[in-house]
Amino acid sequence: MGSFETVLSILILVLTGHVFKVKGILREEDASPLNRIVINLAIPSLIFTSLYRADLSGIADLFLIPLVCITTGALSGAIASLWAERRGLDSRKTWGIIVAAAMMNSGFLGYPVTEGIFGSQGLLRAIFYDTGTTVMFTSLGLILSVISGAEGTAVVKRAATFPPLWAFILGVTFNMMGLPVGIAGTVLGYLAGAAVPLIMISLGLSLNFRFLKDSLAEATFVSALRLIVSPLIAAFIVYLLSFKGLDFSVTVLEASMPSAMLAAVLAIENDLDVDLVSSCIFMSTILCLVSLPLWSIIL
Repeated sequence: MGSFETVLSILILVLTGHVFKVKGILREEDASPLNRIVINLAIPSLIFTSLYRADLSGIADLFLIPLVCITTGALSGAIASLWAERRGLDSRKTWGIIVAAAMMNSGFLGYPVTEGIFGSQGLLRAIFYDTGTTVMFTSLGLILSVISGAEGTAVVKRAATFPPLWAFILGVTFNMMGLPVGIAGTVLGYLAGAAVPLIMISLGLSLNFRFLKDSLAEATFVSALRLIVSPLIAAFIVYLLSFKGLDFSVTVLEASMPSAMLAAVLAIENDLDVDLVSSCIFMSTILCLVSLPLWSIIL
């Protein structure tokens, strides 16, 4: 499937979720249980089955990909911090902008887009890239916990029990050791197939215009940083690392994803400006429907 067809299919699924909300078939609140199903069942199944079936003979080289993710996110967050400081924003808004700029939607949106454009080998690299986002989520959670004086052990515990992380570890382990999965492989395959439609419908339910008008400048800046500047930073890094072919293309494409929904989780848990973060997620997600096809053509 080409980039245009991939993004168009995703857009249709997102719009389906939004129309269902408008028509009252589903509610915005229904996105939360859908997300729990996705995070705890569908995405872990997709990760495990993809890694279990993949050729991991060059796995050592793939571990450079999450390092690119972490570096790109850190630099994007640093740029956002400098911008917020120049505008004289308070700490709640500043950290909100930092988490929205640093964390990209490399899993929820990155997986279906990358697989649609680059196939199973592209998805394999996207999974490795997304482990970097998990590291950033944990690191930012710990930093914010220290700043607020809260207990950081809850963040570490959540990261240690994060289902996609264990799916990654088990997928690699079962693959490298040649362990059989039996009928569990069929069950996981069914669950993996549910990941993309559930993700997109949940995203459609979450789209909300009500926060945007009060944070337009911040959301515009973060969107430009996430969709344009971040992939350029990643492209420069992977050029220095001599990435070629799919490694180069997938890494840069993943870096061009909009702000992660997990940024809103950090905002809620650490008393940041939730409306601002939601605006950044919303605007960057809408605009990525234009930017992602352009990046896929370039790559």
